[in-house]
Amino acid sequence: MSALTSSSSSTIKIRGISAVPWFGHVLALIAALGLVTRYVDFIQPHHGRLHRGDTAPVNNVVSWLWAVPRNWRYAAIAGLLVLVYLLGLAALTAPSSASGVAAWWPAAAGGVLALCVARGLERWPVAVLVGLVSAAANLSGGRPLPVAIGFGLANALEAVVVAAILSRRDEPARLDTVRDVMRFTIAVLSGSLVIGLGAAVTLTLFSSGEFGAVLLSAIPSHAFAVFVLVPLALVRRRPINRHRRLEMLIQVGCMLLVLGVAYAPGQPLPLSFLLLPLLTWAAFRFGIRVVGWELCGTALIASAVNSVGVGYFTVGQGNTAAAGSLVQIFLLTYAVSVLLLAAELAQRDDLLERERQVVQALLDLNRQKDDFVSSVSHELRTPITSILGYAEELEDTELDAAQARYTRVIVRNSHRLAQLVEDLLDLSRMSTQSDTAALESVDLRTLVVDCVEELAPQAHEAGVSLTAEFSDGPLRLRTSASDVRRMLTNLVSNAVKFTPADGQVWVGVFADTESVLVTVSDNGIGIPPADIERVFDRFYRSASAESLPGTGLGLPLTKGLVDRLGGSIDLQSDGRTGTHVTVALPRHPAAGPEELSRADSSGGAPRM
Repeated sequence: MSALTSSSSSTIKIRGISAVPWFGHVLALIAALGLVTRYVDFIQPHHGRLHRGDTAPVNNVVSWLWAVPRNWRYAAIAGLLVLVYLLGLAALTAPSSASGVAAWWPAAAGGVLALCVARGLERWPVAVLVGLVSAAANLSGGRPLPVAIGFGLANALEAVVVAAILSRRDEPARLDTVRDVMRFTIAVLSGSLVIGLGAAVTLTLFSSGEFGAVLLSAIPSHAFAVFVLVPLALVRRRPINRHRRLEMLIQVGCMLLVLGVAYAPGQPLPLSFLLLPLLTWAAFRFGIRVVGWELCGTALIASAVNSVGVGYFTVGQGNTAAAGSLVQIFLLTYAVSVLLLAAELAQRDDLLERERQVVQALLDLNRQKDDFVSSVSHELRTPITSILGYAEELEDTELDAAQARYTRVIVRNSHRLAQLVEDLLDLSRMSTQSDTAALESVDLRTLVVDCVEELAPQAHEAGVSLTAEFSDGPLRLRTSASDVRRMLTNLVSNAVKFTPADGQVWVGVFADTESVLVTVSDNGIGIPPADIERVFDRFYRSASAESLPGTGLGLPLTKGLVDRLGGSIDLQSDGRTGTHVTVALPRHPAAGPEELSRADSSGGAPRM
C-alpha cells in the first residue's frame, strides 16, 4: 500500500538509479508466472502428486510450489518478497489519487502469493516479512516512517486475511470450481476492506488524508491487483484442443482490436462493454486458464493507457488516478462474472469427463464379467456333460430301489445344472452380440401347441390348468424357431411355477398386419409393482419368488431372445392377481449386419 507520491514523474530514483516504470515490473511478474507455469506443465507428468501423502494433482503454480522441496519453496517466497518490494516502488511512479493512494498496488498480489505458497506455521514469519518489505518499499519511496509502518502492517494483514480464506486446511489454494471463485472473491473483498481501513486510519492519523476518500481509493486499488494477478498462479492447466488453436488466435486478435478501439486516444464512447462477449467466448471455448490470462492482459493494457491519460474513463476527470479507480471497478465486475462462468463450465466439463470415465469403467467391468461367466460356463460344460452321461448310463442298469432314486436325483439335477450353464452362455453371447439367429419361416401356432403339450405334465403335477387360444388369420412369420421355442418355454414354465394349485395359465396368439402378439397370463402370486422394473436384470428375484427355487435368469434370457428377434416384451402385474406378459414379434425383422453386408456386396436389398 502506498501513500501520497512525492513526484509526478513516471520514474523514481533509488540511489541514483532510475527505476523501471510500474507496468514494466508487472510485465516481469507476469512473464515469471508464465515461465513457471510452462515449467509446471513440463514436470507435471513426472511429478504429478504433492508430498506428505497429499492426493491432489499438481495443476497450478501454487500447487507445484507446495510440492517442491522446502528450500525451493523458501527461494520462491524470497523471490516473491523481492517482487513485493520492486512492485511497491514501481507503483509509486504512477499518478496518485487526490486522497494520496496509489492508483494501483500490484505488490498486494505478490504478498498474497507469498502467503499462499507458505505451508502451515511458515505463514506467520512470511506475513511479518511481507509487512517489513511493504514498509521498506514505502519508506524507500519517500513516505514518512509512521506512514510506511502503518502501510506495511496493513499490507501484511491483507495478505493474511486473503490467504486464510483462500487456502483450505493442508491444501494449496486453487481456482477450479465455482466454489473456489466465490471463495476467492470473498477473500479479495475482505482483504481489500482490511487494507482500506488500515490505510485510511494511517493517513488520517499521520497525514492530511480524508478517511472516506482514502477508503474508497484503496479498496479498488488492491482488489483489482489481487483479482487480476493472483489467478494466474491458481488456475489449472487444461489442454486446448488443437482444432481450436486457430479459433483462439482469432479470438485473441479480436480482443486486441477491441482494446485498441475502446482505449484509443480521444475515444469519446464507452466501448469497454465490447470486451464482455469476447471474454465469454474464451470462457466457453478455451477454459478458465485462458480467461485468467486475457483478464490480466486487459487489465494491464487498460491501466497502462489510463495512467498516461488516454481512454474514455479519463475524459472529464481531474486526474488519471480517479479515472483509474473507475477502470478498476469496471474491470472487476467483468473479472468476477467471467471467472464464475469459466469455472462453472470447467466444473461441468470435469463432471462430464468423470461420468465418461465411470461409464467406461462400468462397461469394462461388465465385459470382464461376461468374459468370466462365458469362460467358466465353457469349463463347466464338459464335466457336467460327463456326469450326466454316466448318470443316464446308470439309469439303464439293474439298480435296487434306493440306487435308482439316487440316480434319478443325479440326472435331474445334472439337467438343471446343464440348463443353467447353457443359459449363462446364451446371456453372455447376447451381451457381446457375438451370434445371430438363423431366420426361417415359422408357424407360431405349431410352436405354441408343442410348448403347451411339452409343459402339460408339469402343469398337471402342479394342479394348474394350461390352455392356449389363437386368433383367426395367418400366424406365420419369418424368425428363429429355436429362439421362439425357448422364449415360449421360459414364459409358460415360469407362469406354471408361480401359479398355485387350482390356478390357471393362458397362452394366446393374436395377429395384426405388422406383428404377432404372444400373451402369457396367469392368476398366480404375481410380481410386486416395485420389482417390475428389475425383473429383467440378471440374477434378480422379486420378494414374492424367494420361497421358490430359481436362478433369476429366466426373464433376462427371455428378454435377450426377444431383443434378438427384433421384438418387444411388456410385463404387467399388481402383485396380487397374477401376471400378464405380452411379446410382440415382427413378421419381417430388420436385416442384421450379416444380411446387410451380403446385400451391399450383391448390390441389392436383403431378401426376406
